[in-house]
Amino acid sequence: MSELITTSVIPTSSGFVQGFVNPMHDIHTFLGIPYAYPPVGDLRFRPPVPFVDSSEEIKICMEHAPAAPQTQMPFDTLMSVEIDNQSEDCLYLNIWAPDTEPDSKRPVLIWFHPGACMSGSSSQVFWDGTNLARNDIIVVSFNYRLGALGWTRLDHLSSDFEGSGNLGLLDQIEAVKWVKENIASFGGDPDNLTAYGASAGATTIMAAILSPTAAGLFRRVVLQSPPMFMANPSDWAATKGSLMLHSLGVPKDDVGEMRDVDVQSFLEAQTFMTTWPNFLEGLAPIGPSVDGTVLPTTLMEHFLHKALPKGYENLEIMIGFTRDEFNFFFPFLPNFQDMDDSMFVRTYFSHIFGHKNARRAYEIYRDQIVPPSSPPSEVARYMASDVMCRVSTLLTAENLARHGHKVWLYEWDYESNDVENIIKAAHMVDAIYSWDNLEYWVDNPFLGPGDDVERDQIAKQMSRAIVSFARSGDPDHPGIPHWPAYCQPGKETERDGMVFDQEVRVERNIYDHGLALWKTQLKEYVRNQLCPIKAKEETASLSSTTDDAAKDVSEPEGSSGKKRKIDAV
Repeated sequence: MSELITTSVIPTSSGFVQGFVNPMHDIHTFLGIPYAYPPVGDLRFRPPVPFVDSSEEIKICMEHAPAAPQTQMPFDTLMSVEIDNQSEDCLYLNIWAPDTEPDSKRPVLIWFHPGACMSGSSSQVFWDGTNLARNDIIVVSFNYRLGALGWTRLDHLSSDFEGSGNLGLLDQIEAVKWVKENIASFGGDPDNLTAYGASAGATTIMAAILSPTAAGLFRRVVLQSPPMFMANPSDWAATKGSLMLHSLGVPKDDVGEMRDVDVQSFLEAQTFMTTWPNFLEGLAPIGPSVDGTVLPTTLMEHFLHKALPKGYENLEIMIGFTRDEFNFFFPFLPNFQDMDDSMFVRTYFSHIFGHKNARRAYEIYRDQIVPPSSPPSEVARYMASDVMCRVSTLLTAENLARHGHKVWLYEWDYESNDVENIIKAAHMVDAIYSWDNLEYWVDNPFLGPGDDVERDQIAKQMSRAIVSFARSGDPDHPGIPHWPAYCQPGKETERDGMVFDQEVRVERNIYDHGLALWKTQLKEYVRNQLCPIKAKEETASLSSTTDDAAKDVSEPEGSSGKKRKIDAV
């Protein structure tokens, strides 16, 4: 057995830290550096307190810290994920660096892990930063509070719980502030930070951008399939907080008891939130909350219609979605393929468009968006993928480009090969390949078997695009065709994006026909407050929109009229 090679001792605001050098790749690795004090006892349900240690003691940072308390979610089972080491004492970060020369000024990629704000951890082996760091960048990951302990809004009941609906978000912001203050000691450039997240991780990056507490922290962001509906409107977030109190048997006039409830009771109480009858709410029932302080508005209200706030006027954005987003949930929906159109209208479409508009919305999808003769399940699958990520991602790219930001868009089409052949290019498949860690996915049922050479190639094509973007603000690199910005000045109708498939290619106006129908017809039918596609100035409130507001439109100008096929399952 080879002798352990230790790194030099690095001074940080958390004290002196020492890690180890990966013997195979010569990557300097630091695991479990504390960035905030444990949020336990009186610090439970309070914003993170920066960890400070001025002693001469050296912290040995060679093992991952515990994950935040969580229960295994259905998608964790699907991806064969199990996290045993858990504790409320979870606010730690990890660093992978080619070396620790303080003047190296390498770009820094900061990972916000996924998991619906209810599960996941930076310690999961497939988020190991070694392979990305081999591209001469620094990779950082961290844990943050999850579930009811990190995202329960209670400030409407007690001023002593200010910020409680966004504690996980405040943890994330504190971790990035730690990086900005200390990363130069590890060879990183504190002025070249790229926030990188998938799914809920991407959503919370967007929430951080809107938070006054995080103004100007990032130079760039990589956003993979952000479910923007996860950000709860103020009243709804308060209602959820009150429901959580009721589930735990804590009286509203004694909210302070929440600091004494045992962790297991929180985990058991929050499981009811995954059983909401509304399918969209059930996908991700816990997340950021509009509270007027940490988060001033919902993500859709801002990113779809407004300029970014102060500090992010020059933010550069790489953003994408997968072709078959909703397929991620098919293993948990065994009867989905067998439902008829009336059932989908009464459930999935009613959940988004309301009972009066559901049939009209269904017919728009059936007649104008999905391929001809598609079964009802395919109609619903398209719609669910749209409201989950696709439409809001495209509208975000369009809005930010309109406000002068450099935006690079992609669609992920490369398929999984799971046993039942239902995952395809589902939610999270792109994130898995992005880390170039496929050796950790061998025999995993989520990806299944495949052509290892081909898979390795596309993993490197995507991961190197992210590395290139973090380095220069442009994802172009020699391994892919030239990747133009989403919308060039003076060419607003030429919206280019990169499609990652067996052959990587540039495609213009991705999903243009479906998007045009959302911008002209479908937005008028939306009744779900989590999907405010319309700008506020278009309507005083979503609930007051009249049933006859939507009008027929002819084929959108400039559209080919072709219904682009998205593979059925």
